[in-house]
Amino acid sequence: MAQSPHLLIDALRRDPRPTTFSLLCERIPATVREHGEEATTAELRRAISSTQDEAVRTWLLDASWLHRLAPLDPDEARQVAKGPALWRHLDALGEPVEADPRSPYEKLMLDLLHDDISLPVASPVTGPTIAQSMLIGGTARPGEGASGGLTVFLSSLADALVTRQDIGRVVTVVLAPEPTTVTVEQNSELDHWTVRVPVDSPVALAQPDMARHRAGITWWLRRLLARCGLSPDVVHVRYSDDGSLAVADAARLLGAKLVFTVTPDPHRHLAERYPEDTGDLTAMRFDLHRVRTADHLVERADQVITIGGRQDEVLTHFPRLTPAALVALEEGIAPAPPPTGRSLVRELFAPSALPRLNVSAEGLPVLLNVGRLHPMKQQPLLVRAWLEAGLHHSTALVIIGGSSTDRTPDEQKVLDEVLALAGSEPSARGRLAVLPAWSNHDVRLLQHELAAAAPSSGAPHVYACASAKEEFGIAVLEAMEAGLLAIGPLRGGLSCYVEHGHNGFLVDTSAARVLGEGLTQVVRLGAATAPIAVAGQKTVRERFHIDAVAEPFAALYRRLSG
Repeated sequence: MAQSPHLLIDALRRDPRPTTFSLLCERIPATVREHGEEATTAELRRAISSTQDEAVRTWLLDASWLHRLAPLDPDEARQVAKGPALWRHLDALGEPVEADPRSPYEKLMLDLLHDDISLPVASPVTGPTIAQSMLIGGTARPGEGASGGLTVFLSSLADALVTRQDIGRVVTVVLAPEPTTVTVEQNSELDHWTVRVPVDSPVALAQPDMARHRAGITWWLRRLLARCGLSPDVVHVRYSDDGSLAVADAARLLGAKLVFTVTPDPHRHLAERYPEDTGDLTAMRFDLHRVRTADHLVERADQVITIGGRQDEVLTHFPRLTPAALVALEEGIAPAPPPTGRSLVRELFAPSALPRLNVSAEGLPVLLNVGRLHPMKQQPLLVRAWLEAGLHHSTALVIIGGSSTDRTPDEQKVLDEVLALAGSEPSARGRLAVLPAWSNHDVRLLQHELAAAAPSSGAPHVYACASAKEEFGIAVLEAMEAGLLAIGPLRGGLSCYVEHGHNGFLVDTSAARVLGEGLTQVVRLGAATAPIAVAGQKTVRERFHIDAVAEPFAALYRRLSG
Protein backbone atom coordinates (compact mmCIF):
# COMPACT_ATOMS: atom_id res chain seq x y z
CA MET A 1 0.00 0.00 0.00
CA ALA A 2 1.32 3.44 -0.93
CA GLN A 3 2.14 5.95 1.78
CA SER A 4 -0.21 8.87 2.33
CA PRO A 5 1.07 12.21 0.99
CA HIS A 6 1.68 13.45 4.54
CA LEU A 7 3.73 10.42 5.62
CA LEU A 8 5.67 10.40 2.36
CA ILE A 9 6.72 14.03 2.60
CA ASP A 10 7.23 13.93 6.36
CA ALA A 11 9.87 11.24 5.85
CA LEU A 12 11.99 13.76 3.93
CA ARG A 13 11.48 16.44 6.58
CA ARG A 14 12.62 14.04 9.31
CA ASP A 15 15.57 12.71 7.31
CA PRO A 16 16.66 15.51 4.95
CA ARG A 17 19.29 13.77 2.84
CA PRO A 18 19.71 13.53 -0.96
CA THR A 19 19.05 9.79 -0.90
CA THR A 20 15.78 10.36 0.97
CA PHE A 21 14.79 12.86 -1.73
CA SER A 22 15.57 10.24 -4.36
CA LEU A 23 13.42 7.70 -2.55
CA LEU A 24 10.60 10.26 -2.33
CA CYS A 25 10.74 10.71 -6.10
CA GLU A 26 10.29 6.97 -6.59
CA ARG A 27 7.30 6.76 -4.25
CA ILE A 28 5.31 9.75 -5.50
CA PRO A 29 3.68 7.92 -8.46
CA ALA A 30 2.18 5.24 -6.19
CA THR A 31 0.97 7.88 -3.74
CA VAL A 32 -0.69 9.81 -6.56
CA ARG A 33 -2.36 6.65 -7.87
CA GLU A 34 -3.75 5.67 -4.47
CA HIS A 35 -4.48 9.03 -2.84
CA GLY A 36 -5.00 11.23 -5.88
CA GLU A 37 -3.12 14.05 -7.56
CA GLU A 38 -5.10 16.74 -5.76
CA ALA A 39 -4.28 15.45 -2.27
CA THR A 40 -0.62 14.91 -3.13
CA THR A 41 -0.29 18.37 -4.65
CA ALA A 42 -1.98 19.97 -1.65
CA GLU A 43 0.42 18.26 0.77
CA LEU A 44 3.40 19.34 -1.32
CA ARG A 45 2.10 22.91 -1.24
CA ARG A 46 1.67 22.83 2.54
CA ALA A 47 5.13 21.37 3.11
CA ILE A 48 6.92 23.74 0.73
CA SER A 49 5.24 26.77 2.26
CA SER A 50 5.82 25.77 5.87
CA THR A 51 9.30 24.25 5.99
CA GLN A 52 12.21 26.37 7.16
CA ASP A 53 14.74 23.96 5.67
CA GLU A 54 15.90 25.35 2.32
CA ALA A 55 17.22 21.98 1.16
CA VAL A 56 13.88 20.30 1.85
CA ARG A 57 12.05 23.10 0.04
CA THR A 58 14.34 22.68 -2.96
CA TRP A 59 13.83 18.92 -3.06
CA LEU A 60 10.06 19.22 -2.82
CA LEU A 61 9.97 21.72 -5.68
CA ASP A 62 12.11 19.40 -7.79
CA ALA A 63 10.01 16.36 -6.90
CA SER A 64 6.93 18.30 -8.00
CA TRP A 65 8.01 19.23 -11.51
CA LEU A 66 9.64 15.83 -12.03
CA HIS A 67 6.13 14.36 -11.70
CA ARG A 68 4.30 17.20 -13.49
CA LEU A 69 2.74 18.48 -10.29
CA ALA A 70 2.31 22.22 -9.68
CA PRO A 71 1.80 22.94 -5.97
CA LEU A 72 2.79 26.62 -6.36
CA ASP A 73 2.03 29.18 -9.02
CA PRO A 74 4.99 31.17 -10.41
CA ASP A 75 4.65 34.11 -8.01
CA GLU A 76 4.36 31.83 -4.99
CA ALA A 77 7.41 29.86 -6.10
CA ARG A 78 9.45 33.06 -6.45
CA GLN A 79 8.57 33.96 -2.87
CA VAL A 80 9.96 30.77 -1.32
CA ALA A 81 12.77 29.60 -3.63
CA LYS A 82 15.67 30.85 -5.70
CA GLY A 83 18.38 29.64 -8.01
CA PRO A 84 18.34 26.50 -10.17
CA ALA A 85 15.54 24.75 -8.25
CA LEU A 86 13.24 27.74 -8.79
CA TRP A 87 14.26 28.02 -12.44
CA ARG A 88 13.56 24.35 -13.09
CA HIS A 89 10.13 24.74 -11.51
CA LEU A 90 9.32 27.87 -13.52
CA ASP A 91 10.54 26.24 -16.71
CA ALA A 92 8.20 23.31 -16.10
CA LEU A 93 5.34 25.80 -15.72
CA GLY A 94 6.29 27.46 -19.01
CA GLU A 95 7.27 30.67 -17.25
CA PRO A 96 10.17 32.92 -18.31
CA VAL A 97 13.15 33.05 -15.97
CA GLU A 98 14.95 36.30 -15.20
CA ALA A 99 17.80 36.23 -12.71
CA ASP A 100 21.43 37.10 -12.16
CA PRO A 101 23.79 34.11 -12.11
CA ARG A 102 25.96 33.52 -9.05
CA SER A 103 28.23 30.90 -10.63
CA PRO A 104 29.38 29.65 -14.05
CA TYR A 105 26.91 26.78 -13.75
CA GLU A 106 24.00 29.15 -13.14
CA LYS A 107 25.08 31.31 -16.08
CA LEU A 108 25.13 28.23 -18.29
CA MET A 109 21.64 27.28 -17.15
CA LEU A 110 20.28 30.77 -17.75
CA ASP A 111 21.94 30.90 -21.16
CA LEU A 112 20.10 27.73 -22.16
CA LEU A 113 16.81 29.08 -20.83
CA HIS A 114 17.33 32.28 -22.83
CA ASP A 115 18.45 30.43 -26.00
CA ASP A 116 21.88 32.04 -25.76
CA ILE A 117 23.78 28.79 -26.34
CA SER A 118 24.54 27.71 -29.88
CA LEU A 119 23.64 24.05 -30.19
CA PRO A 120 23.40 21.78 -33.25
CA VAL A 121 20.09 20.37 -34.41
CA ALA A 122 20.13 16.84 -35.76
CA SER A 123 18.30 16.05 -38.97
CA PRO A 124 15.33 13.66 -38.79
CA VAL A 125 15.98 9.93 -39.10
CA THR A 126 13.67 7.10 -40.11
CA GLY A 127 14.88 4.51 -37.60
CA PRO A 128 14.65 4.67 -33.81
CA THR A 129 16.91 6.95 -31.77
CA ILE A 130 18.64 5.13 -28.93
CA ALA A 131 20.14 6.91 -25.92
CA GLN A 132 22.65 5.18 -23.66
CA SER A 133 24.05 6.70 -20.49
CA MET A 134 27.57 6.53 -19.10
CA LEU A 135 27.58 9.02 -16.23
CA ILE A 136 30.42 7.41 -14.26
CA GLY A 137 33.78 7.91 -15.96
CA GLY A 138 32.20 8.64 -19.33
CA THR A 139 34.57 11.43 -20.37
CA ALA A 140 37.85 9.95 -19.16
CA ARG A 141 40.29 7.71 -20.99
CA PRO A 142 39.50 4.05 -20.19
CA GLY A 143 41.56 3.10 -17.17
CA GLU A 144 41.54 6.60 -15.72
CA GLY A 145 39.35 7.45 -12.74
CA ALA A 146 36.11 5.49 -12.97
CA SER A 147 36.34 4.87 -16.72
CA GLY A 148 36.78 1.27 -17.77
CA GLY A 149 35.65 -1.44 -20.14
CA LEU A 150 32.06 -0.24 -20.29
CA THR A 151 33.26 3.03 -21.82
CA VAL A 152 34.98 1.07 -24.58
CA PHE A 153 31.99 -1.21 -25.13
CA LEU A 154 29.40 1.57 -25.37
CA SER A 155 31.50 3.46 -27.90
CA SER A 156 31.92 0.34 -30.04
CA LEU A 157 28.26 -0.64 -29.69
CA ALA A 158 27.05 2.81 -30.70
CA ASP A 159 29.24 2.85 -33.81
CA ALA A 160 28.08 -0.65 -34.76
CA LEU A 161 24.40 0.24 -34.28
CA VAL A 162 24.45 3.40 -36.37
CA THR A 163 25.96 1.60 -39.35
CA ARG A 164 22.84 -0.56 -39.50
CA GLN A 165 19.83 0.31 -41.64
CA ASP A 166 17.33 -0.43 -38.86
CA ILE A 167 18.70 2.01 -36.26
CA GLY A 168 18.37 5.75 -36.81
CA ARG A 169 20.95 7.16 -34.43
CA VAL A 170 22.59 6.63 -31.06
CA VAL A 171 23.08 9.28 -28.38
CA THR A 172 25.63 8.63 -25.64
CA VAL A 173 25.01 10.67 -22.50
CA VAL A 174 27.94 11.53 -20.25
CA LEU A 175 28.60 14.20 -17.63
CA ALA A 176 30.61 17.24 -18.66
CA PRO A 177 34.08 17.38 -17.09
CA GLU A 178 33.42 20.88 -15.70
CA PRO A 179 30.32 22.98 -14.91
CA THR A 180 31.16 25.73 -17.39
CA THR A 181 30.40 24.11 -20.72
CA VAL A 182 27.67 22.13 -22.41
CA THR A 183 28.56 20.12 -25.49
CA VAL A 184 26.40 18.30 -28.00
CA GLU A 185 28.39 16.91 -30.89
CA GLN A 186 28.18 14.35 -33.65
CA ASN A 187 31.01 11.83 -33.72
CA SER A 188 32.70 12.10 -37.13
CA GLU A 189 30.55 11.04 -40.07
CA LEU A 190 28.47 8.52 -38.11
CA ASP A 191 25.08 9.40 -36.63
CA HIS A 192 26.46 8.80 -33.14
CA TRP A 193 26.08 11.83 -30.91
CA THR A 194 27.58 12.61 -27.52
CA VAL A 195 25.74 14.85 -25.06
CA ARG A 196 27.81 16.15 -22.15
CA VAL A 197 25.50 17.19 -19.33
CA PRO A 198 26.88 19.83 -16.93
CA VAL A 199 26.57 19.36 -13.18
CA ASP A 200 27.01 21.92 -10.44
CA SER A 201 30.20 20.38 -9.06
CA PRO A 202 33.88 21.30 -9.41
CA VAL A 203 34.91 17.62 -9.43
CA ALA A 204 33.69 14.50 -11.20
CA LEU A 205 30.73 12.90 -9.47
CA ALA A 206 31.02 9.58 -7.71
CA GLN A 207 27.97 7.38 -7.18
CA PRO A 208 27.24 8.72 -3.66
CA ASP A 209 27.04 12.25 -5.15
CA MET A 210 24.45 11.44 -7.80
CA ALA A 211 21.31 11.84 -5.66
CA ARG A 212 22.16 15.47 -4.90
CA HIS A 213 22.31 16.23 -8.63
CA ARG A 214 19.44 14.00 -9.78
CA ALA A 215 16.96 16.75 -10.66
CA GLY A 216 19.60 18.86 -12.39
CA ILE A 217 20.76 15.97 -14.58
CA THR A 218 17.18 15.21 -15.58
CA TRP A 219 16.43 18.85 -16.41
CA TRP A 220 19.51 19.31 -18.57
CA LEU A 221 19.08 16.02 -20.38
CA ARG A 222 15.42 16.55 -21.19
CA ARG A 223 16.12 20.10 -22.35
CA LEU A 224 19.18 19.27 -24.46
CA LEU A 225 17.78 16.20 -26.19
CA ALA A 226 14.56 17.97 -27.14
CA ARG A 227 16.35 21.15 -28.20
CA CYS A 228 18.82 19.32 -30.45
CA GLY A 229 16.33 17.03 -32.17
CA LEU A 230 17.72 14.01 -30.31
CA SER A 231 14.63 12.91 -28.36
CA PRO A 232 15.06 9.16 -27.95
CA ASP A 233 12.68 6.31 -28.56
CA VAL A 234 14.58 4.02 -26.19
CA VAL A 235 16.89 4.87 -23.29
CA HIS A 236 19.30 2.28 -21.87
CA VAL A 237 20.82 2.62 -18.37
CA ARG A 238 23.37 0.26 -16.84
CA TYR A 239 24.22 1.42 -13.30
CA SER A 240 22.22 0.92 -10.11
CA ASP A 241 22.54 4.51 -8.95
CA ASP A 242 20.76 7.85 -8.81
CA GLY A 243 22.35 8.90 -12.09
CA SER A 244 20.44 6.12 -13.83
CA LEU A 245 17.26 7.21 -12.05
CA ALA A 246 17.86 10.76 -13.33
CA VAL A 247 18.22 9.45 -16.89
CA ALA A 248 15.14 7.27 -16.40
CA ASP A 249 13.20 10.39 -15.31
CA ALA A 250 14.26 12.15 -18.51
CA ALA A 251 13.17 9.11 -20.52
CA ARG A 252 9.74 9.19 -18.87
CA LEU A 253 9.31 12.92 -19.47
CA LEU A 254 10.35 12.50 -23.11
CA GLY A 255 8.04 9.52 -23.65
CA ALA A 256 10.85 7.01 -24.27
CA LYS A 257 10.99 3.34 -23.34
CA LEU A 258 13.49 2.31 -20.66
CA VAL A 259 15.96 -0.59 -20.72
CA PHE A 260 17.96 -1.52 -17.60
CA THR A 261 20.91 -3.90 -17.43
CA VAL A 262 20.62 -5.63 -14.07
CA THR A 263 23.52 -7.33 -12.28
CA PRO A 264 23.73 -9.16 -8.94
CA ASP A 265 25.45 -6.11 -7.49
CA PRO A 266 24.68 -4.27 -5.25
CA HIS A 267 22.65 -6.97 -3.49
CA ARG A 268 25.58 -9.40 -3.53
CA HIS A 269 27.96 -6.71 -2.34
CA LEU A 270 25.68 -5.84 0.58
CA ALA A 271 25.37 -9.46 1.68
CA GLU A 272 29.12 -10.03 1.54
CA ARG A 273 30.19 -6.75 3.10
CA TYR A 274 27.94 -6.95 6.17
CA PRO A 275 27.58 -10.64 7.04
CA GLU A 276 27.23 -10.13 10.80
CA ASP A 277 27.65 -6.57 12.08
CA THR A 278 26.87 -3.19 10.61
CA GLY A 279 30.46 -2.02 10.17
CA ASP A 280 30.58 1.42 8.58
CA LEU A 281 27.03 2.74 9.01
CA THR A 282 27.42 5.45 6.37
CA ALA A 283 28.67 2.96 3.80
CA MET A 284 25.97 0.48 4.75
CA ARG A 285 23.21 3.07 4.33
CA PHE A 286 24.47 3.94 0.87
CA ASP A 287 24.75 0.27 -0.09
CA LEU A 288 21.16 -0.23 1.06
CA HIS A 289 20.15 2.78 -1.01
CA ARG A 290 21.77 1.22 -4.08
CA VAL A 291 19.80 -1.97 -3.45
CA ARG A 292 16.59 0.06 -3.43
CA THR A 293 17.72 1.94 -6.52
CA ALA A 294 18.25 -1.31 -8.42
CA ASP A 295 14.81 -2.50 -7.34
CA HIS A 296 13.24 0.75 -8.56
CA LEU A 297 14.98 0.53 -11.93
CA VAL A 298 13.83 -3.07 -12.38
CA GLU A 299 10.29 -1.98 -11.58
CA ARG A 300 10.38 1.00 -13.95
CA ALA A 301 12.10 -0.63 -16.92
CA ASP A 302 10.14 -1.67 -19.98
CA GLN A 303 12.79 -4.35 -20.48
CA VAL A 304 15.34 -5.76 -18.04
CA ILE A 305 18.39 -7.49 -19.49
CA THR A 306 21.22 -9.53 -18.01
CA ILE A 307 24.80 -9.80 -19.17
CA GLY A 308 25.94 -13.07 -20.65
CA GLY A 309 22.99 -15.19 -19.60
CA ARG A 310 23.79 -15.37 -15.86
CA GLN A 311 20.19 -15.32 -14.69
CA ASP A 312 20.19 -17.55 -11.61
CA GLU A 313 21.96 -15.12 -9.29
CA VAL A 314 19.95 -12.18 -10.62
CA LEU A 315 16.68 -14.01 -9.98
CA THR A 316 17.82 -14.81 -6.43
CA HIS A 317 18.29 -11.12 -5.65
CA PHE A 318 15.25 -9.88 -7.59
CA PRO A 319 12.39 -12.24 -6.68
CA ARG A 320 9.83 -10.19 -8.63
CA LEU A 321 11.64 -11.01 -11.85
CA THR A 322 10.94 -14.20 -13.78
CA PRO A 323 13.10 -15.89 -16.42
CA ALA A 324 10.53 -14.93 -19.03
CA ALA A 325 10.89 -11.25 -18.11
CA LEU A 326 14.64 -11.21 -18.71
CA VAL A 327 16.58 -10.96 -21.95
CA ALA A 328 20.18 -12.19 -21.88
CA LEU A 329 22.59 -10.23 -24.09
CA GLU A 330 26.35 -10.39 -24.45
CA GLU A 331 28.91 -7.64 -24.80
CA GLY A 332 31.64 -7.58 -27.41
CA ILE A 333 34.60 -5.77 -28.92
CA ALA A 334 35.51 -3.97 -32.12
CA PRO A 335 38.26 -5.31 -34.38
CA ALA A 336 41.78 -4.43 -33.31
CA PRO A 337 43.35 -1.37 -34.97
CA PRO A 338 45.95 -1.94 -37.70
CA PRO A 339 49.59 -1.89 -36.58
CA THR A 340 51.42 1.40 -36.80
CA GLY A 341 54.99 0.14 -36.90
CA ARG A 342 55.80 1.69 -33.51
CA SER A 343 56.95 -0.75 -30.83
CA LEU A 344 54.81 -0.34 -27.74
CA VAL A 345 56.66 -3.15 -25.96
CA ARG A 346 59.71 -0.88 -25.83
CA GLU A 347 57.61 1.64 -23.88
CA LEU A 348 57.57 -0.86 -21.02
CA PHE A 349 61.35 -0.46 -20.76
CA ALA A 350 61.47 3.35 -21.07
CA PRO A 351 62.93 5.09 -17.98
CA SER A 352 60.31 6.60 -15.68
CA ALA A 353 59.68 7.64 -12.10
CA LEU A 354 57.39 4.61 -11.87
CA PRO A 355 58.78 1.06 -12.11
CA ARG A 356 59.74 -0.15 -15.58
CA LEU A 357 61.17 -3.34 -17.02
CA ASN A 358 64.89 -3.70 -17.60
CA VAL A 359 67.06 -6.03 -19.65
CA SER A 360 66.53 -8.88 -17.18
CA ALA A 361 62.88 -9.09 -18.28
CA GLU A 362 63.63 -9.57 -21.97
CA GLY A 363 62.45 -12.91 -23.28
CA LEU A 364 60.35 -13.70 -20.20
CA PRO A 365 56.62 -14.44 -20.30
CA VAL A 366 54.70 -11.26 -19.52
CA LEU A 367 51.71 -11.14 -17.20
CA LEU A 368 49.71 -8.13 -18.39
CA ASN A 369 46.99 -6.39 -16.37
CA VAL A 370 45.05 -3.41 -17.76
CA GLY A 371 42.30 -1.42 -16.07
CA ARG A 372 41.38 1.36 -13.70
CA LEU A 373 43.15 1.45 -10.36
CA HIS A 374 40.41 0.46 -7.95
CA PRO A 375 40.14 -1.83 -4.91
CA MET A 376 37.80 -4.16 -6.83
CA LYS A 377 40.46 -4.64 -9.52
CA GLN A 378 42.93 -5.81 -6.85
CA GLN A 379 46.20 -4.78 -8.49
CA PRO A 380 48.04 -4.84 -5.12
CA LEU A 381 46.79 -8.38 -4.53
CA LEU A 382 48.13 -9.37 -7.94
CA VAL A 383 51.57 -7.91 -7.18
CA ARG A 384 51.63 -9.59 -3.77
CA ALA A 385 50.62 -12.95 -5.26
CA TRP A 386 53.25 -12.62 -8.00
CA LEU A 387 55.97 -11.86 -5.44
CA GLU A 388 55.00 -14.40 -2.79
CA ALA A 389 54.70 -17.18 -5.36
CA GLY A 390 58.18 -16.35 -6.64
CA LEU A 391 56.89 -15.66 -10.14
CA HIS A 392 59.14 -12.60 -10.40
CA HIS A 393 62.03 -15.02 -10.96
CA SER A 394 60.51 -16.39 -14.17
CA THR A 395 58.02 -13.80 -15.48
CA ALA A 396 57.54 -10.06 -15.86
CA LEU A 397 54.44 -8.26 -14.60
CA VAL A 398 53.03 -5.20 -16.38
CA ILE A 399 50.23 -3.12 -14.84
CA ILE A 400 48.63 -0.37 -16.93
CA GLY A 401 45.96 1.88 -15.46
CA GLY A 402 45.15 4.98 -13.48
CA SER A 403 45.50 8.69 -14.09
CA SER A 404 48.95 10.16 -14.58
CA THR A 405 48.01 13.28 -12.58
CA ASP A 406 45.09 14.41 -10.39
CA ARG A 407 44.47 10.86 -9.23
CA THR A 408 41.32 9.94 -7.37
CA PRO A 409 41.70 8.76 -3.76
CA ASP A 410 41.12 5.18 -4.88
CA GLU A 411 43.76 5.47 -7.59
CA GLN A 412 46.34 6.94 -5.24
CA LYS A 413 45.69 4.33 -2.56
CA VAL A 414 46.04 1.44 -5.00
CA LEU A 415 49.15 2.93 -6.60
CA ASP A 416 50.78 3.51 -3.21
CA GLU A 417 50.15 -0.12 -2.25
CA VAL A 418 51.59 -1.38 -5.54
CA LEU A 419 54.71 0.77 -5.21
CA ALA A 420 55.24 -0.28 -1.59
CA LEU A 421 55.09 -3.93 -2.61
CA ALA A 422 57.45 -3.30 -5.52
CA GLY A 423 59.98 -1.73 -3.18
CA SER A 424 59.74 -4.57 -0.69
CA GLU A 425 61.46 -7.12 -2.93
CA PRO A 426 64.75 -5.93 -4.48
CA SER A 427 65.05 -9.07 -6.61
CA ALA A 428 61.88 -8.04 -8.49
CA ARG A 429 63.45 -4.80 -9.71
CA GLY A 430 63.23 -4.60 -13.49
CA ARG A 431 60.59 -7.33 -13.65
CA LEU A 432 57.62 -5.07 -12.79
CA ALA A 433 56.34 -2.18 -14.90
CA VAL A 434 53.64 0.21 -13.68
CA LEU A 435 52.25 2.66 -16.24
CA PRO A 436 49.34 5.12 -16.25
CA ALA A 437 46.37 4.38 -18.49
CA TRP A 438 46.95 4.12 -22.21
CA SER A 439 44.39 4.70 -24.92
CA ASN A 440 42.38 1.64 -25.86
CA HIS A 441 43.98 1.88 -29.31
CA ASP A 442 47.48 1.52 -27.85
CA VAL A 443 46.48 -1.22 -25.40
CA ARG A 444 45.10 -3.31 -28.26
CA LEU A 445 48.28 -2.77 -30.28
CA LEU A 446 50.44 -3.75 -27.29
CA GLN A 447 48.47 -6.94 -26.79
CA HIS A 448 48.90 -7.91 -30.43
CA GLU A 449 52.60 -7.06 -30.37
CA LEU A 450 53.10 -9.26 -27.31
CA ALA A 451 51.13 -12.13 -28.83
CA ALA A 452 53.20 -11.96 -32.02
CA ALA A 453 56.46 -12.33 -30.09
CA ALA A 454 56.05 -15.29 -27.75
CA PRO A 455 58.85 -16.11 -25.28
CA SER A 456 61.55 -18.55 -26.36
CA SER A 457 59.88 -21.22 -24.22
CA GLY A 458 56.93 -21.25 -26.62
CA ALA A 459 54.51 -20.31 -23.83
CA PRO A 460 52.12 -17.48 -24.67
CA HIS A 461 52.14 -14.20 -22.81
CA VAL A 462 49.38 -14.00 -20.21
CA TYR A 463 46.59 -11.58 -19.45
CA ALA A 464 46.15 -11.74 -15.66
CA CYS A 465 42.84 -10.34 -14.42
CA ALA A 466 42.93 -10.36 -10.62
CA SER A 467 39.61 -8.60 -10.00
CA ALA A 468 37.43 -9.72 -7.14
CA LYS A 469 34.85 -10.28 -9.87
CA GLU A 470 34.14 -9.12 -13.41
CA GLU A 471 30.60 -8.66 -14.69
CA PHE A 472 31.78 -9.42 -18.22
CA GLY A 473 35.38 -8.36 -18.79
CA ILE A 474 35.88 -6.31 -21.95
CA ALA A 475 39.63 -6.09 -21.28
CA VAL A 476 39.79 -9.88 -21.02
CA LEU A 477 37.99 -10.25 -24.36
CA GLU A 478 40.45 -7.86 -26.00
CA ALA A 479 43.43 -9.78 -24.64
CA MET A 480 42.00 -13.11 -25.80
CA GLU A 481 41.30 -11.69 -29.25
CA ALA A 482 44.97 -10.71 -29.54
CA GLY A 483 46.08 -14.24 -28.66
CA LEU A 484 47.13 -13.78 -25.04
CA LEU A 485 46.34 -16.55 -22.57
CA ALA A 486 43.54 -15.33 -20.28
CA ILE A 487 43.51 -15.96 -16.54
CA GLY A 488 40.58 -14.43 -14.68
CA PRO A 489 38.43 -14.66 -11.56
CA LEU A 490 36.07 -17.51 -10.84
CA ARG A 491 33.48 -15.02 -9.60
CA GLY A 492 31.48 -12.96 -12.04
CA GLY A 493 30.74 -13.24 -15.72
CA LEU A 494 33.93 -14.63 -17.25
CA SER A 495 32.56 -18.16 -16.93
CA CYS A 496 30.08 -17.23 -19.67
CA TYR A 497 32.87 -17.55 -22.22
CA VAL A 498 36.03 -18.84 -20.48
CA GLU A 499 36.03 -22.63 -20.21
CA HIS A 500 38.69 -23.53 -17.68
CA GLY A 501 41.56 -25.36 -19.33
CA HIS A 502 40.00 -25.14 -22.80
CA ASN A 503 40.22 -21.50 -23.89
CA GLY A 504 41.52 -19.86 -20.70
CA PHE A 505 41.73 -20.33 -16.96
CA LEU A 506 39.55 -19.30 -14.02
CA VAL A 507 41.24 -18.96 -10.64
CA ASP A 508 40.36 -17.97 -7.10
CA THR A 509 41.21 -14.28 -6.61
CA SER A 510 39.99 -13.98 -3.02
CA ALA A 511 43.47 -13.96 -1.45
CA ALA A 512 47.11 -13.58 -2.51
CA ARG A 513 48.01 -17.16 -1.65
CA VAL A 514 45.33 -18.84 -3.76
CA LEU A 515 45.79 -16.36 -6.59
CA GLY A 516 49.53 -17.03 -6.58
CA GLU A 517 48.90 -20.76 -6.64
CA GLY A 518 46.53 -20.41 -9.59
CA LEU A 519 48.95 -18.24 -11.56
CA THR A 520 51.85 -20.57 -10.82
CA GLN A 521 49.96 -23.66 -11.98
CA VAL A 522 49.17 -22.02 -15.31
CA VAL A 523 52.64 -20.54 -15.87
CA ARG A 524 54.29 -23.91 -15.17
CA LEU A 525 52.31 -25.49 -17.99
CA GLY A 526 54.49 -23.47 -20.35
CA ALA A 527 54.13 -24.16 -24.06
CA ALA A 528 51.26 -26.57 -23.38
CA THR A 529 49.01 -23.53 -22.93
CA ALA A 530 49.65 -22.19 -26.45
CA PRO A 531 46.71 -24.14 -27.96
CA ILE A 532 44.51 -22.82 -25.13
CA ALA A 533 45.40 -19.24 -26.05
CA VAL A 534 44.57 -20.03 -29.69
CA ALA A 535 41.21 -21.47 -28.62
CA GLY A 536 40.51 -18.32 -26.63
CA GLN A 537 41.27 -16.17 -29.64
CA LYS A 538 38.93 -18.30 -31.76
CA THR A 539 36.13 -17.98 -29.18
CA VAL A 540 36.27 -14.19 -29.18
CA ARG A 541 36.63 -13.72 -32.91
CA GLU A 542 33.74 -16.06 -33.69
CA ARG A 543 31.35 -15.03 -30.94
CA PHE A 544 32.09 -11.53 -29.68
CA HIS A 545 32.67 -9.37 -32.75
CA ILE A 546 30.83 -6.12 -32.07
CA ASP A 547 28.70 -6.39 -35.22
CA ALA A 548 27.37 -9.79 -34.12
CA VAL A 549 26.78 -8.53 -30.58
CA ALA A 550 24.95 -5.44 -31.88
CA GLU A 551 22.31 -7.52 -33.70
CA PRO A 552 20.28 -8.61 -30.62
CA PHE A 553 20.59 -5.12 -29.12
CA ALA A 554 19.19 -3.65 -32.32
CA ALA A 555 16.35 -6.20 -32.36
CA LEU A 556 15.44 -5.32 -28.77
CA TYR A 557 15.49 -1.58 -29.44
CA ARG A 558 13.39 -1.98 -32.59
CA ARG A 559 10.80 -4.03 -30.72
CA LEU A 560 10.48 -1.49 -27.93
CA SER A 561 10.33 1.50 -30.27
CA GLY A 562 7.77 -0.11 -32.56
